[in-house]
Amino acid sequence: MTPPPPSLPDRLEGTHANLDGIEPLHLQRSGGGRVYFVSDIHLGDGTHADVFLEKDADFLAFLDEVEQNAEALIIVGDALDFEQAWYFSRIVKAHPEVVSRLTKLAQSMRVVYVYGNHDPDVVLFRDILHWELCSRVIVDGHILAVHGWEFDTYVGRNFEQSHFLTRMMNLYERAFRTWIRLPLSQYYTRSNRFVHWLFSWLARGNAVLRKAGARWGRPELGRGLQEWIAFWTRAELGDPMGISGPAMEAVRNHPELDLIICGHSHVPGNVPLAGDNTFVNLGSWSFGNSQYGWWDGEEFRLRDWITGRSIGAENYRPILEGWADRTYLEWFEDEYLGYFKFRCGEEALRKGVRPRPWALERLEHDRLRTTGEHPAPR
Repeated sequence: MTPPPPSLPDRLEGTHANLDGIEPLHLQRSGGGRVYFVSDIHLGDGTHADVFLEKDADFLAFLDEVEQNAEALIIVGDALDFEQAWYFSRIVKAHPEVVSRLTKLAQSMRVVYVYGNHDPDVVLFRDILHWELCSRVIVDGHILAVHGWEFDTYVGRNFEQSHFLTRMMNLYERAFRTWIRLPLSQYYTRSNRFVHWLFSWLARGNAVLRKAGARWGRPELGRGLQEWIAFWTRAELGDPMGISGPAMEAVRNHPELDLIICGHSHVPGNVPLAGDNTFVNLGSWSFGNSQYGWWDGEEFRLRDWITGRSIGAENYRPILEGWADRTYLEWFEDEYLGYFKFRCGEEALRKGVRPRPWALERLEHDRLRTTGEHPAPR
């Protein structure tokens, strides 16, 4: 008999209750094999606004490894970006081999799909895709995988409205062929750098407004803008959507759980906590990312597929070391190098972390200039 899933915080209980047939699922490894995890693939329509960025060959190679080494694949939500593509047929047309391979894989091994905040339409295609759709999955009785939007203080309260805002953002990105997203180090586009520079002046102006409000007996003056600035700042300091704190608290408060695995915020991390608990964020396959993880019964490992890089807690050090209490202006003064360049983005480019396509070209140009080599013929 399958044991019941562990009890969880109220914000997870009752989630998806309005969606027929989406329930928690328990998965027990049978042969001691690996269980692979991946999240936030965001397959879109193949246009410039498709943040998967034509990594089809890389993802198919990843699925080759899964098929050879795993007894199950768990997709922790947001595989199909319906907000960006609008229609399932457009996703299939843009990424036919990936969709076909995932469907065939589900007929030869267990492919479990955890419902994410971009997934309302996935219910319509569950019979075609053959995925085991669930609200959350518990592996080996003590590992919880949940998409993570449930911990998001905005999306969790405003599920429907968040879809509308996401579609508006996608329309903007498609129209202007650029991205404005958080944190800056992951989306180091020219427009995003300019917006962050403008935002510093907005923060300065709001600081003046807040002081004036205190002096004039109107403490509410600028409060709403201050909350927005605080949300933006936390994303820059390593916690987009603010999900890591509540997720870490959930695993601390539930001794039956050793490990909680999320996606949603796209910031990968394998973070040991006090008491032998671990918080994992699987990152994403959006933009230059290609993260995945696996559990072999003894240890959870997190890596980037394209670079082969092992990922630990480095992206969460600001949260763990208390830097998240800094203001946006403190962050800006620390990071801004002048001429719309930022330390976090420049260091990421030099290390090859999350490179954008144009950044790869720039790095190759710098390498050729240093070595004196000639570019390879196309």
